[in-house]
Amino acid sequence: MITARTERRAARRIFFGWYMVAASVVANTIFSAAYFQGFGVLILPIERAFGWDRWVISAAMSLRQLESGIVSPAVGFLLDRVSGRKLIFWSAVISGAGFIGLGFTSGVVTFFIFFVIISLGASGVSHAVTWPVIISRWFRRNRGLATGLAVTGPIFGSPFVILNTQIEEAYGWRVVLFAYGALVLVIVTLISMLVRDRPEPYGLTPDGDPPEGGAAAQRLAGAPYKRADAGLTLRAVLRTKEFWLFTGYLSGCFAVNSAVQGHMIPYLQQDIGFTAAWSAVVMSIVFTISSIGRIGGGYLLDRMDYRLVLAAVAAMMGLSLLYLQMAEVKTIPGTLPFALLFGVSFGCLVPMRGTVGSLMFGIRAIGGVLGLLQGGSIAAGVVGPLFMGIVFDLHGSYSAAIWGLIVVSALMVPVSLAMASPAELAKRIERQRIGE
Repeated sequence: MITARTERRAARRIFFGWYMVAASVVANTIFSAAYFQGFGVLILPIERAFGWDRWVISAAMSLRQLESGIVSPAVGFLLDRVSGRKLIFWSAVISGAGFIGLGFTSGVVTFFIFFVIISLGASGVSHAVTWPVIISRWFRRNRGLATGLAVTGPIFGSPFVILNTQIEEAYGWRVVLFAYGALVLVIVTLISMLVRDRPEPYGLTPDGDPPEGGAAAQRLAGAPYKRADAGLTLRAVLRTKEFWLFTGYLSGCFAVNSAVQGHMIPYLQQDIGFTAAWSAVVMSIVFTISSIGRIGGGYLLDRMDYRLVLAAVAAMMGLSLLYLQMAEVKTIPGTLPFALLFGVSFGCLVPMRGTVGSLMFGIRAIGGVLGLLQGGSIAAGVVGPLFMGIVFDLHGSYSAAIWGLIVVSALMVPVSLAMASPAELAKRIERQRIGE
């Protein structure tokens, strides 16, 4: 029986959903330090150890992107059917074993095999699909803020890149891989034990609100929990124009984002004239500023029309590139307007899929929805850097390519405004619920 004392005790506790957020941050801090960002410092040592050409490592990086685009939909579909705890646990085991195996690599074949194994596991642990799906079930009013906080792991992982460099110089690249393999096998598998898929089976409600009847209250009273997530089926989602508009929007924005990030340092060196060190500083500033977009963008998506947020993100991304084209940038301070606009817009994109996807379609098939959205984004992310490279080869500079990216960014503004209003989306989800 639910009593006033029970409700007061629950109100004093930290809502368990925030532990899901913290778990995402810790897991993705480790993976960013070990793989997504930190692996970059191992490229040259590995090349020198085997005498490989640069294309070998570059091909592995491209394969990582391609594999993520293929595996992400499968991860999403799994999350609609199996426990997130099991998925994260086994993904961590696979990745941890891959890191250790990569530390023992003796040639190109084993390098690619273990790199693919790491990538496979990383797709299940990263904040691209898995954690946004889990968090979307634990939060409703604060879903954007919670997702924005949950994807800040790479911000905390950045300083570990410096540590990777120091360990590699002192003990070699194999030791770095062994160490991260052990960390993933121990820490991330332990984190997975904390994961709970949704609050209702534990007598809780999204955001930690007091139970007002329904499944959560019945659970507190001793009745069995019957899962009934509100939202559209995956088949119904694929019939909406919003899914395809949002897929197009994400694909356009991620194509621009990946193109700029992939070629930022060469652009700053060759078109602007910075040294490699100063170019790296600018990129670090952009990545740090992205934390404002990750958290702030999620917060705004909870509190205003999502279409305006999407339009503002695309506009800021285009304006950041327009600034580079129009201004005479010769110093680090001169890059700050670009760093601010691009960093914030890039950061906003990270929590966008989970927050907007669940707003548009509910959480009934949210795993499959986010998996498909991620797959489309990754596919476009592969095209962006390739486009930049081809244009540079043809013209000897990045200017023409940047103008093209400005046009793509501008086109995403009307695409975002063509989507349905939040009220229309809520009515659609309610009609689905009543019709069942």
